Amino acid sequence: MASDTVLKYLADTNRPYSCADITVNLRGTYSKNAIQKALDALGESGKIRCKLYGKQKVYAALQTDSTEIASDSEDYDSQIVSITNSLDEKKSLLKTAELNLKNLLSAPTNDSAKSQIEEIKNKIVKLENKLIDLRNSTEVVSVNDKKIILNDHDIFFKEYRKRKRICSDMIEAVLEGYPKSKKNFLDELCIETDEMVNFKLASKQ
Repeated sequence: MASDTVLKYLADTNRPYSCADITVNLRGTYSKNAIQKALDALGESGKIRCKLYGKQKVYAALQTDSTEIASDSEDYDSQIVSITNSLDEKKSLLKTAELNLKNLLSAPTNDSAKSQIEEIKNKIVKLENKLIDLRNSTEVVSVNDKKIILNDHDIFFKEYRKRKRICSDMIEAVLEGYPKSKKNFLDELCIETDEMVNFKLASKQ
């Protein structure tokens, strides 16, 4: 019967457990409802003790020695505090792990990243060739076209500065709690700064 099984489990383990804990630890031998009924019956018959912690009931087998009962009660309190603290710590670790997993899943795969890099490189080559052709061209750009080009340059340049500043702020914020150097951090994330690749924006002509 569920009552005998639950009583034996509490006596053998000699530790306090909630109904949910006992249900899980008995590996589905009985339903949670059956376990709860057994606990209620055992409590009413005086075979186990029940203590209320917040909204949760915790059950423990009675010991024959009254001194041992008092000692166990104090030990249960300390164990519950310790388990609660451990649970909070694990919840925090789980939250961090879930966030890291989300970031990893949203990041491109190695093959996808390589493909994107190749596309960008090809685009850069085409743009550089176009720039060379434009610089060597004798065709005169109209005042209006020049104004549009310079205006676009200002917009893109401001956006570039804005995104670079945001990225730098994020890196500095992470480095406040990072145990290693900034160079190690950038290497681990495969981040290359403008200075590292000698990138400089062309000034307006």
